[in-house]
Amino acid sequence: MSWKAEHEKIYEARVVADSLARLAKRFDLTTLPFTSDELQTLAKRARESFRAHGSEEKKERLAKYKAHLSGLYGEASVGPVWGALEEINNEIGYEEK
Repeated sequence: MSWKAEHEKIYEARVVADSLARLAKRFDLTTLPFTSDELQTLAKRARESFRAHGSEEKKERLAKYKAHLSGLYGEASVGPVWGALEEINNEIGYEEK
């Protein structure tokens, strides 16, 4: 792996961790029905979708994961968390500029 790719991977991991920390300020994560791995994956997919810039593949991947979680826990549980992650990624994207 090149140093640029490694740097990008580390940076994106930090951004996902930051988005989860910001999500914890909006929701009590212990009361959400998701496992920590599911929250991590949802945050990672949301970030990928945000950075996709028109990539239908990344958006479809996220939509499938959201549908999977909605099937397990219901749209009422997934919707607010997803909305918050979208807002958080927009905030982070604005700060990156």
